[in-house]
Parts: sequence; C-alpha cells; structure tokens
Amino acid sequence: MDRLERLIIRMGAGEKLIHDWLGFDANATVVASGHDLRSLPAAISIDLTIPAVWLTSHRLNLPAVNKKQRELLISQALEDRVLGAFSDLHWVAGAAEDGATTVWLIEKTRLAAITEWVAQSGLQVERYLPEHYLLPHRLSYTQSSVGIVFCSEQESAWLDNEAELLALYPEQSFQCIAVSELALPKQNAVSFYQPAKVSLSSNWNDWRMAVYVLIGCAFIYLLSLLIQWRSLAQQELALRQEIRQTFASIFPGVPVVDPILQWQSLQNAANRGGSNASGDALDLLYKTAGQIDLDLGIDSVEVKAGKVSMLLDEDKAAALLAKLTAQGAKVQRNAMPDGRVTIEVQP
Repeated sequence: MDRLERLIIRMGAGEKLIHDWLGFDANATVVASGHDLRSLPAAISIDLTIPAVWLTSHRLNLPAVNKKQRELLISQALEDRVLGAFSDLHWVAGAAEDGATTVWLIEKTRLAAITEWVAQSGLQVERYLPEHYLLPHRLSYTQSSVGIVFCSEQESAWLDNEAELLALYPEQSFQCIAVSELALPKQNAVSFYQPAKVSLSSNWNDWRMAVYVLIGCAFIYLLSLLIQWRSLAQQELALRQEIRQTFASIFPGVPVVDPILQWQSLQNAANRGGSNASGDALDLLYKTAGQIDLDLGIDSVEVKAGKVSMLLDEDKAAALLAKLTAQGAKVQRNAMPDGRVTIEVQP
C-alpha cells in the first residue's frame, strides 16, 4: 500500500481503547481501515478523534470582540450552562459560522489520559479532534464505539441509538454514513491537542555549548573594539605632538597654543595681505617672539593684516605691555568681555 495522506485513529469509549483507524488518500477518500494498531500503514500525518460520548458542544452567539474578551465571554456563558464544576472541564472554540460559535468541552482527566496514551504509543499525533468532524454533512449520523454520533441542522451530539435520534427529530431525515463514506476533517478543525512547552532550562545541556560560544564571541568583539579605540587614541596623540613640533620648527620662538588654528590664521593673513604683507607679518611675529617671555601664559597668537595680536589674562598683560613698550614696539591694548585683554603689535 502506498503512503497515505492522513491517518485517523478513532478512540473507543467502551472496553477497547481504540475503536478503529481510517486511512485517507490525497483525494480525502477512505482507502483503508482496520482495528489493529499493529497494522497501521505509513501516513504523512496522523490525527486522533475523541469519542462523541466524552464530549459536549454548545453554540454561542458572541459579539465581535478581541481574543481575551471572547475567551471571557465564553467562560461566563459556559459556567451558566454546565452542570458540575466548570474548573474540571477543558474547552476549545472554533471560528464563528453563521454568527454562532461552537464550543467543545471534555473532562480534563480524560484529556490527560489521552495525552499520556499518545506519549506512550510513540505515535506522532498532530491533532485531537471531536469525532463529529468525520460526518460529511448535516443531517447525518454514524456508529461510534458507544452509541451514535450525529449532526443536525443546529448541533452535533451523541445518542444511544437511532431510535432516540428519530424520537428527538421526528420531522427530519438523517442519512446513515458507513465507515467508507466518512469525511476527512478540515485543516482548520478544532483540536484539543496542546503542544508541550519546551523551556531552555529543561534542555540546558543541549544549549549550553552554544550559549558559551555566543558569550565568548561577544567578549572577543568588545575586546577588539577596546583595542582599536586605544590604538586610535594613541595615533591621535602622536599626530598632535608631531603637528606641534612641526609648527615650532617652522616658527621658532612663537608660543604654540593651537598649531592648527595658528597655521590657518597665518595662511589667511598671507592670502589677504599678499606676499609682502605676509613677509612683513612673519618678520614682525618672529621679532615679537624674541622680545617676549614665553612663560607668560599667552592663550593665543594671531597674525592679521600685518599685525600680531596676542590674547592673555589681565594680570599678565601689564608686564608684557611694559616690556614691548620699553623695546620701542607699537602696541595697542584692548579689553575683552571675558576679562582677558588683547595686545596688538604693529609694524
């Protein structure tokens, strides 16, 4: 026999745990059936149907709300309808059809027993379906392991025999469905199957090495970033020192405050003043540098329009001004808003 598209195992509610099994091909047609699990054919997927006698169903008219509100409304409605302890029941709800939602209920103890049996059997069961989904259409019924399962115009349920069905619906005609005529449940059919939750802690031995490798890679990456940052910082420091030394060698005697800005200032002055003005300004800068004390703490030196301008604190300006005046330099003192002064040396 070729591999089946889907295998349906019908559980039994009587003495036998398994009532029978049905094999469906790609056309959703029953092509094989049996009662012995030892002769199960190969199938792409396996489903399990729960006996109708173990289930109850309710049709509820619910408003259009979100998932949490829908679950709350269903629970409230079932508590009013169910006899006995509602906490002992497990329910699942399907999608709304014709404005009504069908809710299926089963005892939690029975569902736990089914789950345990599936685990012990080793079968890869994908869904636990209500047995009612095997009926191909409404106004039909079929034999179950105990009694019959039927589907009327409004509900799906279980009864002891055909006589009760005729007594309950005397004006309706039901079709008896043979095993070979049963239908393959749809993919979106309601399932009681609850997949097992896999936690990281329960599989720590499987994940441990991968977690350690991930932590190690992250540590190496951060360490490489730190080494690269320190290397760039050292390169920047060496470059700044080289610029200061280069500026000092080109302009000996000129206080080095910010060599880059000082160099730009000299270049701008040269561009504005021409070659002669640049030469005069540089000569004046060189001459002024030889006349002042470099330890005075000059903040900046600027050559502009043939003049040398020095910025320094008020308490140091008087001594420098007196020294330049005594040496015959033409100087001009200007106070700044921040408390410092500029001393301008003219050629």
